[in-house]
Amino acid sequence: MSTRDEAEDLQELSLGDRPLVIPAELPILPRRDTVLFPNSFMPLAVARESSVRLIDEAISSGMLIGVFTQRDASVEQPQQDDLYRVGTASHIHKMFKLPDGSLRLIVQGLSRLTLEQVTDTRPYLRARVSAAAEATNEADHLEIDALLRNIQTSFQQVVSLSPLLSNDLQTLAANIAEPGRLADFIASSLTTITTAVKQEVLETVDVRARLDTLHRVLIKELEVLELGSKIQSQV
Repeated sequence: MSTRDEAEDLQELSLGDRPLVIPAELPILPRRDTVLFPNSFMPLAVARESSVRLIDEAISSGMLIGVFTQRDASVEQPQQDDLYRVGTASHIHKMFKLPDGSLRLIVQGLSRLTLEQVTDTRPYLRARVSAAAEATNEADHLEIDALLRNIQTSFQQVVSLSPLLSNDLQTLAANIAEPGRLADFIASSLTTITTAVKQEVLETVDVRARLDTLHRVLIKELEVLELGSKIQSQV
């Protein structure tokens, strides 16, 4: 495929200034070993016939989609029980169609979703969904501030020790003031934590509890990286 053909096949869609409205029912895109967080962009590959059709119809109609992670990545035709209950309402930011019919996407996570009930399985999954709003308690304000400082420090140390993480992540994290959004950004940036751990962070709507979870994850990551650095220096 020529560069010109590629440019013609690349579609970019924008929400513009439209306010975010989550429909009561959305098409559901199941993902293997991938957790999409709100306020983040992620490249995705789509090859399942049902998922390709979902994306085509979502783009033509301007629909949002729900991105939900599979509990078992080996399941080919996931149903409701095969998906985690919390996912992300998403906007298809860009789409690129390959010659074999598969798609490459850049999706934008918008907000947490709860999967209520699958309503259709053909030609692709559709389900009733509801917004999973963040919960905060004013009484947790001081503890949240303390956790934020510890998380920022631990994340900077993890980035400086990890060969897989760009130093730019430190600057990006430092510019995020919202505690819940910062937790989501850091969790989505960590390439070595498991899908299950990322899903745990996504499912934790209470901001203080989410920061607690992330802090434990960062401490463990830092211990592993420091041990690896020590072993390397001894060698």
